[in-house]
Amino acid sequence: MSMKILPKTLALAVALAMAGGLQAAELRTPAQMGYEVGMSGEVSYTGTFPTQAMEDQFNAYLAWVEQNSIDAEHAFAGQIQPVPSLDGVLNGQVSATGRFPTQAMEDQFNAYLSWVEREGLTKDYALRLIRSN
Repeated sequence: MSMKILPKTLALAVALAMAGGLQAAELRTPAQMGYEVGMSGEVSYTGTFPTQAMEDQFNAYLAWVEQNSIDAEHAFAGQIQPVPSLDGVLNGQVSATGRFPTQAMEDQFNAYLSWVEREGLTKDYALRLIRSN
């Protein structure tokens, strides 16, 4: 196990141990919420997000946090961690709030927050998806 993954694995193990006897509930996907899956393009290819653009930006976000050795919960954190790729001088594509490496990623994150609120999902829906796989 690489040294970059070890702290994240330990943190996950501690969180799971603290959760104790909580039952894991199956996550509802857009298909189960009544979104049309198929040719309409209303649901992402994997069926886990309401649009393909949202899934693409989520995957780009996961790659970005991994590349920068930051926690996947960065988007929800109260304070922004200092990350070189968020420096507007080094990266002219940084989002308006300075929280994401591109504005497209921030736009899809905001769309995601609206979607989970509208559907009655928790904000960590997407993170729970990757942890359940």
